Amino acid sequence: MIDLVVSGSDMSGTSTQVGILIDFFKNLGKRVKDIRGTEIDALFHAGIFKEYNEGYFNLKEYLQDPNVSDEKKKDFIYRANELLFKLKIASMIKNDITTYIDPDIADVWIMEEPAKRGGGQTVRTLEINRSQYGAETDQISASFSYQVSRLDEYFRFRKVLREKDKIIIRSRSEESMCYQVFDNKNLPNGITKSVYIRLPGNKIAFSNPPTHLFIACDPELTKEKYVELKMQRGEGRNLDDFENDADYQILVNKRYCSNWLERVYNETAKKYKSKCPQIFRFNMFLPKDKIKEIVESKMKNILGI
Repeated sequence: MIDLVVSGSDMSGTSTQVGILIDFFKNLGKRVKDIRGTEIDALFHAGIFKEYNEGYFNLKEYLQDPNVSDEKKKDFIYRANELLFKLKIASMIKNDITTYIDPDIADVWIMEEPAKRGGGQTVRTLEINRSQYGAETDQISASFSYQVSRLDEYFRFRKVLREKDKIIIRSRSEESMCYQVFDNKNLPNGITKSVYIRLPGNKIAFSNPPTHLFIACDPELTKEKYVELKMQRGEGRNLDDFENDADYQILVNKRYCSNWLERVYNETAKKYKSKCPQIFRFNMFLPKDKIKEIVESKMKNILGI
């Protein structure tokens, strides 16, 4: 079982790495499905929608296919919305309250944190954008919202995928505590580590941690370098409150670069009888072709090919 998490501070290029891994597995001939996105993106993969989803990587690919009629696309959207009105959301568990996705339709599943559904929707639209509502950021509230999302995604999808020995590629996980745990200087409103690791969703996450972590970081990152990076990689995006806080991002990057995470995982592994992930780090400022080379090389080593 491979449950690989791509992580790093904001602007570190997690989307680029995930894209590299998607292409890598497709080139190996693996069946890859993308379950990132909203509830309707997840529903797209359900068995009852096989006539729409068969052969497609995700809903976006399906909707952009010029060979599929607008009528058929609208038919899927209508049927999916009917299920959502009844709260028949997607899951990989056969039960009476959700819409079933067969985990065996793919070898590799692409996920994200926070998801754009469930508790993750609250994180994305409120917790990291509180200034849009005339409020100040609240890291403790954000931590609680994140852990709800982890519960949601674990029980609906990740638990089954791990049991089925699937390959999971996801951006960020409970290691994003680098963003939320108290620091006297740069994160005085952060949650304490002891409380963070005991939250129900985080307890589940640390009990079932990633097998591997790919971390893009830079031990020499400065506030000035981050601002420059933000201007380059954030162009055309609505930047959230945390992305706009350079001092905060320096703290996050420092934690990712050091053995801070290893110490936390060693602690939680003992506490929850789990196994520490293998952690690989590389410089976030490397050219894309070099990052591709490193990521693919590490992945080949993990797969033993």
